Amino acid sequence: MKRSILLLWVLALLTFSGCGSAIKGLTVYEKDPTLPTLGAVRTLPFATSVGFEWNTIKDTRIRGINVYRKAPDSADPEAREYKRVGIISNRYATHFVDTHVRPDRRYVYKFAPFSFGKESAWGTSVSVHTKPTFAAVTFLKAYKVAPDVIKLLWRPHLDSRINSYIIERSVNGGKWTFLAQVEGVLMAEYIDTLVRRGNTYAYRIVAKSYDGIKAKPSQVSRISL
Repeated sequence: MKRSILLLWVLALLTFSGCGSAIKGLTVYEKDPTLPTLGAVRTLPFATSVGFEWNTIKDTRIRGINVYRKAPDSADPEAREYKRVGIISNRYATHFVDTHVRPDRRYVYKFAPFSFGKESAWGTSVSVHTKPTFAAVTFLKAYKVAPDVIKLLWRPHLDSRINSYIIERSVNGGKWTFLAQVEGVLMAEYIDTLVRRGNTYAYRIVAKSYDGIKAKPSQVSRISL
């Protein structure tokens, strides 16, 4: 697969109107079957982004390319319908990167070159499955080290792309809330002094990479004071 270091980061999440015939604040394009379709599109999926590459459009009538996306397996009915998620405003551009995707999900894309107020018929759909996120931290244990102090120990993540850990806590079975973020892949402890006797505390760790990708949550460790 050909890879280029020049990527066009043009992406805007847009919303169709209820009837699907208009897009808020944007031109509505009529279909023109005489306009060329894009042809073959090469893909490069990651966990939270997907890169696309195609050959340069030769037709001088084309002004740019509209990008549409749907998530056919989503529980959200709106996400299962095509929505325009990108506008590439130069026909010489040959790359697009979608940064609004989730790990381990299937997405289907269509690309439509456009002219003045008109766009081509959709070409062949492009199906992409994003990569899974990082594995979870494999060990976490909470210890009572003083009447009002809990110490957390965990096994450092083995992936060198991880550079921090998000600590989440639940009190007496309540919702999970952010407690702290610990920097450094080898840092493997945290001391919680914001605890009170008579409560049960549950903890979990979410490893986080340099580029902000979160791993799956770790196992839960509970302790009562």
